Amino acid sequence: MKAIVLSGGFATRLRPISYALPKLLFPVLGKPMIYWTLDLLREHGVNEVVLAVNYLADSLRASVGKEYQGMRIKYSLEGKPLGTAGPMRLASHATPLKNTFVAMNGDIITQINLTEMLEHHRRSRAAVTDALHEVRDPSRFGVVQLDPAWGIQRFVEKPPLKEAPSRMINAGIYMIEPSVLDMISSGRKVSLEREIFPLLARRGKLMGFPFRGYWFDIGSLSDYKRANFALLREHNRKSSSRYPLKKRTSSRLVAPLLLGAGSGVGRFAVVGPNALVGKHCFIGKGVRIVNSILFDGVMVGARSRVIGAILASNVSIGQGVKIEPRATISPNVRIGDGVRVGRNAIIHPHKEITTNVGAGANIM
Repeated sequence: MKAIVLSGGFATRLRPISYALPKLLFPVLGKPMIYWTLDLLREHGVNEVVLAVNYLADSLRASVGKEYQGMRIKYSLEGKPLGTAGPMRLASHATPLKNTFVAMNGDIITQINLTEMLEHHRRSRAAVTDALHEVRDPSRFGVVQLDPAWGIQRFVEKPPLKEAPSRMINAGIYMIEPSVLDMISSGRKVSLEREIFPLLARRGKLMGFPFRGYWFDIGSLSDYKRANFALLREHNRKSSSRYPLKKRTSSRLVAPLLLGAGSGVGRFAVVGPNALVGKHCFIGKGVRIVNSILFDGVMVGARSRVIGAILASNVSIGQGVKIEPRATISPNVRIGDGVRVGRNAIIHPHKEITTNVGAGANIM
């Protein structure tokens, strides 16, 4: 079985970190987002994946390569944005799609059972089966109106809560028959939801597959933090692992917490709760980190405070620095000793900061 992973977006709501790092390489619970998707597909028998890419495609290709855990990885490069359907038609040039295939958005983290979804799809004889997930507030998503047999009658895009026909939303995961590719025009932007699905719905060939379990759509930095902390709590609840510290260090690691391989914690530091620390990080003496996400290779100097922030790859924090809630620091930023970074401040990649950064500042 083959799969297409839609990975061509510009990740505008994940800026400024996404200026330097493809969205699919953002770590989620210590693992880049793309590998959550590839592990899910491999678990359910997919042996070839086409990544439909555009922005920062070379970085993604260099990281993922041509093979993962026995799966072949191919790439389909969009010269221009092609919407949600156009990339599928283009990807069919990279590999023959002669049987039912999976297509899914690359910025989704979920535990859906794709094997059950495929069985449901085959029984229904649909041209497309769309995974559906129930949410409390569907106003941010494409909402479906269903018939009693789970046939999709129509989509309503981001309706006000009171006007939503259901709480079942399009989860961005599809089982698709290859005949659908003939409905997609080549070389132009085509919307799966607005152009292809309404035609299939009128023909009775568009089905829904409801599923339970976690589902995260990581479209913004707030979504990104929410997914990480939710999965961190679940991981700590299930895991029996502990992070042993020598008593002489007097350091404290407070669950829920994830400490990446090769990372070290100095004396009298307190890390957690709600702290995700990537690989090969160093947390200095007397540091306090809480409600924060640190990517790989972050260095935090002695007596610094990181509260409710995101520190991207290879950020270097001096001594006595204070980073306040909802601050976002992009890759390869260096912050000097004693600097204060205010609430909601944003620092773009490759900056050196030697003076205080006010609340809400945007350092470009």
